[in-house]
Amino acid sequence: MEQIRPKILIVDDEPNNLRVYERILAPLNLEFIKAMSGQQALAVAHKHDFFLILMDVQMPGMDGFEAASLILDHPKTSHIPVIFITAFAREEAFEFKGYISGAVDYLVKPINDEILKSKVGVFLELFKERLRLDNAFKTKKRAEEELRLHKEHLEELVKERTRELQESMEHLLSAQDKLVKAEKMASLGRLVAGVAHELNTPIGVCVTAASYIQGEVKHLEDKLKEESLEVQDLVSYSESTIQSSEMILSNLTRATNLIKNFKLVAVDVSSEVLSRFNLMAHIDEMIAEILPDIDPTHHKILIAGDRDTCVETYPDTLKLVLRNLLLNATTHAFESDTDGVITINVQQIEDNVQLSFKDDGHGMEPETVAMVFEPFYTTRRGTGGSGLGLYIVFNLITQVLKGEITCVSEVGKGTKFNIVFPIARHP
Repeated sequence: MEQIRPKILIVDDEPNNLRVYERILAPLNLEFIKAMSGQQALAVAHKHDFFLILMDVQMPGMDGFEAASLILDHPKTSHIPVIFITAFAREEAFEFKGYISGAVDYLVKPINDEILKSKVGVFLELFKERLRLDNAFKTKKRAEEELRLHKEHLEELVKERTRELQESMEHLLSAQDKLVKAEKMASLGRLVAGVAHELNTPIGVCVTAASYIQGEVKHLEDKLKEESLEVQDLVSYSESTIQSSEMILSNLTRATNLIKNFKLVAVDVSSEVLSRFNLMAHIDEMIAEILPDIDPTHHKILIAGDRDTCVETYPDTLKLVLRNLLLNATTHAFESDTDGVITINVQQIEDNVQLSFKDDGHGMEPETVAMVFEPFYTTRRGTGGSGLGLYIVFNLITQVLKGEITCVSEVGKGTKFNIVFPIARHP
């Protein structure tokens, strides 16, 4: 049986470069998949299981940074390491942009043959290690099946397979520890990239507007020195300054709101008072407060359950959870001007409260459901979604209310969030 060769994706708009890379890496016995543009790289990235992507930075149309960012943003290809190749000299700002885009390493042309083979070889070994882990896991499953089928030889089989399992488990635990550490670093990188991305736009607008005002002031100052200032100059200066000031104020307000959301990621309830209150009345109050922010002509909210249920917990935290879930439903579950129904149901189960939050919107794909509580993950990037709403909800429920939340969704059948938390929350 022919052994399957590991696949590598090489992206470069110069055919000669593709041939050079293939020649250099030929001793590694790889299967080469080549793309001559960022768009072509996106098209083939999901069709194969690549262990590495070599990505040229300078390409016409979509450059390497953008192509890598789009590939690594997709759940199916987010695990593929990317090495950028550039003709520019190494500069911190240029390299930082590459690492923000998801690069794991950087190479500068002209490429040194041995360095390229060495770096690719490292990721090839990591890929082979992952395959060995998969094989170890399959060995474990086979051992369990043999134990079930051959009970009469249990003692001998246990002794033999235990040794194999012990070796496999030690190998798996060692690899798991490495993967956990790598995931922590990757999460930190995504957090930093997310904060930078969300704050960059409003702050950039403020800088542009402030620079424009500075230019207008200099222009007015020159007119004064030349004694050529006219009324129309003052009128023009006044109008442009007012517009720029309004632009700065609105974008600073937006940045302030983003920072408030970022602060909610680190949950702090030191200033909130633990209170006992009627849960249904509390939900009614929250809905009355949020009605101005939603469209009641298209969204119908139904509340069901025991109206005598009382809880002892943090009321402001619970209200923030429900508000974020309601805004998330009205933003993501329904298309514009589409009628929808949101149902909130409250049940008391022994010492816990079960609160379900369901909409009859268009639902989500399984890949989206798996990522729904991840920080900065949003399907509305660039249209107002920050990807923090449900991440904040998850933190508030698990850390403050000491409960748990799960999400169930199917395309065309809506989305349901199930929340369970203790009736009595002790500080």
